[in-house]
Amino acid sequence: MLEITEHELLSGGEDTSKRTTQILAEKYQRITRNYRIFQYVLYGLILLGCAIGNLIACHTLDWFFIALASVMMAASLTLLPAIAALYPKLCRYKAGLSMGCFTVSLELLLLICCIYSGGDWFAVAGISVLFGLTLVGLPFLLPGLLLPAFWEKRKTSLYLCTETVLLLLLLLICCIYTGGDWFFVAATSVLFGLGFVIFPVLLHQLPLPEGLRDHKAALYFLWQTVLLFAVVATSYAWSGSDMFWSIGLPVTTACIVLPWGLLLAVRYLPVNGWFRAAAAVAWSGGWLWLFPLVLEYILYVQYGGPIYNPYTLWMWTRFDFSCWEGNQAAINVFAIIWVGCFAFSVGLAGAGLIKKRKK
Repeated sequence: MLEITEHELLSGGEDTSKRTTQILAEKYQRITRNYRIFQYVLYGLILLGCAIGNLIACHTLDWFFIALASVMMAASLTLLPAIAALYPKLCRYKAGLSMGCFTVSLELLLLICCIYSGGDWFAVAGISVLFGLTLVGLPFLLPGLLLPAFWEKRKTSLYLCTETVLLLLLLLICCIYTGGDWFFVAATSVLFGLGFVIFPVLLHQLPLPEGLRDHKAALYFLWQTVLLFAVVATSYAWSGSDMFWSIGLPVTTACIVLPWGLLLAVRYLPVNGWFRAAAAVAWSGGWLWLFPLVLEYILYVQYGGPIYNPYTLWMWTRFDFSCWEGNQAAINVFAIIWVGCFAFSVGLAGAGLIKKRKK
């Protein structure tokens, strides 16, 4: 009845701060309402002008739909957030809603332009745009999206998996569009390369059985090993070569023995860190000593004779530091590396022995 607030009645004074807040709120509502009305009128006039111009020029509506999709794109970024702010349930997700509608409008614009021009490039352009937009925008949208409980704490994994699937789909569509047969080579190579970055994150965030939680490094190595064999196999198959079983598989196996040995030495040896480091260095030296012999044997079996100068187990005894020409320089370098690995390994083992005795 008195048109005053409870605070003004009890304090006997005017509540200027609340009245100021009310005035500002009413002013804000008028501004936002006028902002929406202005956009309604602006976009309506643009579409009306385009429709009239299209009918006058062509007696039909053809390129009008290009203008319609373009206006939808603009309205997704300017008008849609203002409309979503009117509804409390949508206000929290207005950024994601705006970007989602913008993406749909952009894809629609590409489709209309492709149909209008008589092209067949929509699939390539559409998946490329979708991949690019999600690559940049998804990290900013995921924190505000309502996700199932399983993915709520695994948003990084969700982002990486989504982008990987979109990238593989992009490669597939490009392969089909160009009439190529290189998809499997590209897909396995991309998965192998991305695995170095993505798989550690997945192992950290995704639930694993109790027995595998302490073996994440081994699972990581196993996944990358399988993908490496897949890359080699698909590359041989794509090139039409039949040497995968005779050269590709054994050479790849001989190569991955080194990282697997380092993993087992560093992760699973039941000794202190010094002894593990010593074992890792010794394994590296031993692999470097034996790998050329294994490689020479693989080539010997395939081609019926040595390709290079025959390699022997005692190659390191043939060093001559007074001569650094031709193959002798390679032998000298091998000898330095072998001796260095042996000495370093002995030093690390000695440090581990001293630490063990102190304990």
